Amino acid sequence: MNPERVVRLRIYHLLSLAAAVCVGLMIQLARVQFGPYAPVFEARSHYPLGQVVEVSPARGLIYDRDGVLLAANAPRYYLEIELRQLDGNERVIASVVSQLLDVPIEDVFGQLTERGKSERMVRIRLTRPDEAAGRWPILVDQIIADVLNGFLADPDAPDLSGMALVPAPMRIYPSGTLAGHVLGFANQEGRGYFGVEGYYDAWLAGRSITYERGVIPPEASLEPNPPAGVNLVLTIDADVQQLVETGIREWIDDTGADSGQIIIMDPRNGEILAMAAWPQLDPNHYGPWLEDEEPEPPPDEAQETERVPVSQQDARVISPAVSAQYEPGSTFKVLVMAAALDAGVVTPDQVFVDTGQIEVGGHVIRNWDGDAWGPQTMVGCLQHSLNVCLAYVSSQELGAGLLYDYLERFGIGRLTGIDLAGEIVGSLRTPNDPTWTESDLGTNAFGQGVSVTPIQLITAVGAVANGGVMVQPHIVRQVVGSQGVYSPGTTVLGRPISAETAATLTQMLAQSLSAETRFGNIAGYAMAGKTGTAQIPSEMGYDPTWTVASFIGWGPVSDPRFIVLVRLDRPETSPWGSVVAAPLFHDVVERLVLILEIPPDALRAQMAAGG
Repeated sequence: MNPERVVRLRIYHLLSLAAAVCVGLMIQLARVQFGPYAPVFEARSHYPLGQVVEVSPARGLIYDRDGVLLAANAPRYYLEIELRQLDGNERVIASVVSQLLDVPIEDVFGQLTERGKSERMVRIRLTRPDEAAGRWPILVDQIIADVLNGFLADPDAPDLSGMALVPAPMRIYPSGTLAGHVLGFANQEGRGYFGVEGYYDAWLAGRSITYERGVIPPEASLEPNPPAGVNLVLTIDADVQQLVETGIREWIDDTGADSGQIIIMDPRNGEILAMAAWPQLDPNHYGPWLEDEEPEPPPDEAQETERVPVSQQDARVISPAVSAQYEPGSTFKVLVMAAALDAGVVTPDQVFVDTGQIEVGGHVIRNWDGDAWGPQTMVGCLQHSLNVCLAYVSSQELGAGLLYDYLERFGIGRLTGIDLAGEIVGSLRTPNDPTWTESDLGTNAFGQGVSVTPIQLITAVGAVANGGVMVQPHIVRQVVGSQGVYSPGTTVLGRPISAETAATLTQMLAQSLSAETRFGNIAGYAMAGKTGTAQIPSEMGYDPTWTVASFIGWGPVSDPRFIVLVRLDRPETSPWGSVVAAPLFHDVVERLVLILEIPPDALRAQMAAGG
């Protein structure tokens, strides 16, 4: 074939192809300009270039110490409607959405018509809680997504071209209420509140990329999907957590108590193995707790040092272990006796003659039963929980200078620094406080007139269990991110007493425990501990009807692996910690030694001897 003819044919084909492309473009332009979707394209053409677009990474996951998934992400959908496309069809669109979401048509119609003219999109929400679905505001789930797609595909359906399903991540908690107060929750905007979710919000959320529409920064084009936030591995053991949550729920039912908490900590390194509270919090259903209001963000690190009161609303979602202050009662005697022994002002065998009352600063102090117990050693004072004896030790042996110096060494009146949002400091009056009186020197000795949080008390008493070394409690065991794995080390908060004092007091408490309550004894294991029964302050002084019953104990005595704090508020069956709190400690520890695989004392001694 003639080469010139071949060239002409190729040029002709190229021109024909170009003409076909031009015709197609013209048809598409006409469709955009005059077709059924013209209002949508017209509305979107007015989007401001300066509008900020944020690309958020996936929120980090949370696991227990053995890899049990506690917090994860799942895709859900918002239903968005283009307001400029409605063009008088608000009632029709409201009718369709009402059918899709099974909500009153007037609710939807109001949302479509009450928005400002400057808004271009409306995100449909429900105005009532849906506890069954556990969503707040309600998100459109995958089933509704399928139905809506069917509407869009139906040529006879109303014009829903301005309606879109916008995918968004949703935080889910596969284990439900398990460790709910420890975890806190993340709302549907991906912001963490309370617990671990609130404290580590910035780490879990990762680094978002923001840019103006139409002006994409280099990092967004190079990395369109930002790296996910870090994953957290907690110190919590899901099996131990389940144990204590079941135990406290059953014991609340049995005793009729209003509420309660259990904390289990490893005194050697401050790892929290379990932290349970009743009533429980289900982070999947956080909305009904907040009464249609977003919670206030937890205080930042600078604010956490202030004594910021916890609102009634927040108190339902913040862990009471870090936010509920109470008068500890006789469990506080552990710290007072530790101070006296360490200062050398008393010895375990020193005898005190209990006459049944003592006056300190004009205030008469009596024992819990009103009786006089006669001659008692310091072991006997702990064994029978004698208020008069401990008031004598604090006022006449220690004095204000030594007592409050030691209490401050134990961290009373200060934050522990635990990595949970919402911790408060409690209250300790000292002679430098204008409201302090000399009578405080006597009442503080048995835990009255001083306030602590459960985490503060277990941290302080943990120093006795740990040879005099007080360590910071913590919830996160490992941080796993794109840069590797970080494992926080043990943080020593101080050495309030010597190792010798700690060993002596532990033996005293182990000896006295068997006489104070039989429930402190665990077959095959030596335990140390102390009961507590505290009256509840009221406007008229102290309420004679209700108490806070508690118990704190640790073991095995020869090698402490755990310390347990049990607290029950306003029990109905009995006011005494020895009757309602100590048995719960017993039930928990009996199973705890099996879960932690701690051999009985005799077997451990035999193994240590090489037998």
